[in-house]
Amino acid sequence: MSSGTDEIGGHGLVLPAEPVDERRAVAAAYARYLASCCRMFVAAGGQLPVELRAAHRRAAELVRLALRHAPGELLACFRSPTIGAPLHCLGLREDLPALRARIDREAATTIPQLLFEMALRRLIPAGQEAVWDHGAPRLTSLAIGGELVPPPAATALRFSAEGVVATGGARELARLPFDRGAMTQALDATPGSGFRVDRRFWPIGKVAHLATVDHNPIATFEAHPEKAGNHIDLGGRSPEEWVTSLDESFSLIERFMPGELAEMKLLLHFVVPVGFDAERHLSASYREAVGTVYLTLHPNAMTMTEAVVHEFQHNKLNVAAHSVDFLRNPFHPLYKSPVRPDPRPLWGILLAVHAFLPVAELYRRMRAAAHPWSRLPDFDRRLREIDLKNREGMEMLRAHADFTEAGRTLFAELEALEPAASRITLTGTAGLQ
Repeated sequence: MSSGTDEIGGHGLVLPAEPVDERRAVAAAYARYLASCCRMFVAAGGQLPVELRAAHRRAAELVRLALRHAPGELLACFRSPTIGAPLHCLGLREDLPALRARIDREAATTIPQLLFEMALRRLIPAGQEAVWDHGAPRLTSLAIGGELVPPPAATALRFSAEGVVATGGARELARLPFDRGAMTQALDATPGSGFRVDRRFWPIGKVAHLATVDHNPIATFEAHPEKAGNHIDLGGRSPEEWVTSLDESFSLIERFMPGELAEMKLLLHFVVPVGFDAERHLSASYREAVGTVYLTLHPNAMTMTEAVVHEFQHNKLNVAAHSVDFLRNPFHPLYKSPVRPDPRPLWGILLAVHAFLPVAELYRRMRAAAHPWSRLPDFDRRLREIDLKNREGMEMLRAHADFTEAGRTLFAELEALEPAASRITLTGTAGLQ
């Protein structure tokens, strides 16, 4: 399966040229990622329980058919982290035995989730339907703004281009046609009255959505020593308060980094809330959950903006890393990290500078434009702190990284963002390998 994009060689993966066009590196990397999700779904049958394989074969047939007739629409189905994240977590079953049951459960539900997305896009041929008779799970989609909840007695779902039907035994319990009136009615429905839609998404700045549902099966796994997983938690604040804060961050990014915002519109889908903290900000993203960032709410708007840019940068490098290697020694040995208390592999240090150099660039652009916040005492202090971390991380990479050709190109773009005064030379370093 071809992604129909140019080769990804490390160029354009730090900050985009402006204006951004669809042929840029992030778009190419994302197209390859979506194609890989499609391949993974078709090949996943052997990893599923025997009783689910017939349903998977039917879904895979529909995927192959749609791929021939409407590849763009089909790949759009895989944009949802609800589908992509569980598929990419299948390879972690042996490494994370404590999460194996959740990984298997989420992988199985990608079948009805994908059938729902395909049905919404009329990718199931007219007159045909696909049956999921292994329960009636909640179906999550941005297209409906949340979760489609079947009636409590439902044991199976039938999908077609016309709508979705819930059945219990041989009896039809509820039918939801795909038209605006029916969807509006479902949004207002009461439990037990048929299908209903529970709101789970709130739009943020015409870019992404605050999400109070998450199908990432490894979200509770946390490698950071100061955190204990990323559980959905509004922190006692309303969704509207979260959206107001994040709207301010996206507005700031749009003003000073419009190319970055254009890439966010392509790649960033869900902001998952993981609590409120007035003292510090904690955030996360996962290589397997492209399109999702996990953020705590913080009262300082600059802290929130910094976190959005930081985690989105992780998403960019993570999505590219699905199809390109940047380091020949990414995970061993471990080195002192400039940004974390625990030793980190060079891949973690590369992720750090790839995130923090653009954050420093945001500060510099705001200072150059005399933004009112740039005159606050903490503004320059924070920029100096970020610059120091970036310098330490870049020198660590200069000394120890064994870059591939794509990695050298990427590192050269990172160096272009370094302030000249912060570059130092370490005696006896290996330089670029």
